[in-house]
Amino acid sequence: MAPVWEAIRERLESRGLDNRGRVRLPPLPQRARLAVTTLLGRTPSTQIDLGQIERALIDLEVGSDLPTALRNLGFTPSLERVQRRATRLERTEALAAARHTASNWSEEWAAAWIDDVVRAGLLSRLNARDAASRVEYVRQVLDHLDMSSPEQSISRTDLAAQVLGSSHALDTGTALEAMVSRALERRYPAREAGEDVWELAGVHTDQVSGAALTWALPILPNSGLHGLATSAARARIPVHLTRYALAAHPVHVEAGTTVLVAENPRVVEAAAQRESTIPVITTNGNPSAAVRLLVDQLLHAGAHLRYHGDFDAPGLAICARMHQLGLQPWRMDAHDYTAAVQAASTDGVELPAETRPIGATPWDPRLRDAMEELGRIVHEERLLDDLFQID
Repeated sequence: MAPVWEAIRERLESRGLDNRGRVRLPPLPQRARLAVTTLLGRTPSTQIDLGQIERALIDLEVGSDLPTALRNLGFTPSLERVQRRATRLERTEALAAARHTASNWSEEWAAAWIDDVVRAGLLSRLNARDAASRVEYVRQVLDHLDMSSPEQSISRTDLAAQVLGSSHALDTGTALEAMVSRALERRYPAREAGEDVWELAGVHTDQVSGAALTWALPILPNSGLHGLATSAARARIPVHLTRYALAAHPVHVEAGTTVLVAENPRVVEAAAQRESTIPVITTNGNPSAAVRLLVDQLLHAGAHLRYHGDFDAPGLAICARMHQLGLQPWRMDAHDYTAAVQAASTDGVELPAETRPIGATPWDPRLRDAMEELGRIVHEERLLDDLFQID
């Protein structure tokens, strides 16, 4: 009878412990076929009914149900396989429910959006009801934004509290935040480099953290930040300017003022230590909303912004974005890079290797070629002595 029990176990593992369909009778010797006939009370055909097998085993007190009887016979169904099947089935149902919910959207990009959400795993480990609900939550957020003017900015925490009931529902890193972000990216496909889709939708993610770190900005008296900047410069202290402060008191400087915008905070620190007369801003990597706002205000005032960053793949990508915004790369050409690599070699310093793809450097196409050829990273901090020599 072992082949029979094995076939039944295989069926329960593949179809679920509650399955009571029919199973093809495996090839059996005469003695085993007689045993099946005795168990069922009739000669079996090519298939056997699992419900009948279960009732017969219960009558013989082999077990209280089919899975228990199989266990007592030494053919315990693998719960791991059963669980994997249940998980696959639940995922299939969840994705179907999510796609059905999104199919009711009017946006042409809805189908592509839900495909993107699925590929990103943002509906993982959800049942059908929860997956559909999560898609519906995104719809509620979008509808709320549709009824609001982008000029009437709202914080993301307030938006989450008002629409979803929890101020943390749209926190960075949550699946729901990622789903809404992907929807907004499709809603605003023509955004400029560095533009935040939440900002375009009239939602500010944070107005007080992610501030712009500055040194010695010569802010004019007609800005409410003049006193703060002047006092800080006099005390030789760098200043953090929040997005909230910049929105309330836009920065004004004399037209033609030269400002160094650097990638790393160490440049601001060095400027303060050296009491440099050159105003400095740091993006601290990818520029925050506060940095972008400050840069925009300075450009609007007629300032000349010069940008410097790391000679590595991410640094050049940031430089390209800043160049597109209207900043002039400063000491960021092929000659500067080659000289920095040669100087390190002369000093006996082994620079880190750059193995990542190098993006376009439109301000100097030769820079990309030089970096691909030499393949070395030069961090901004190695070049501090050169950065403040701005005429």
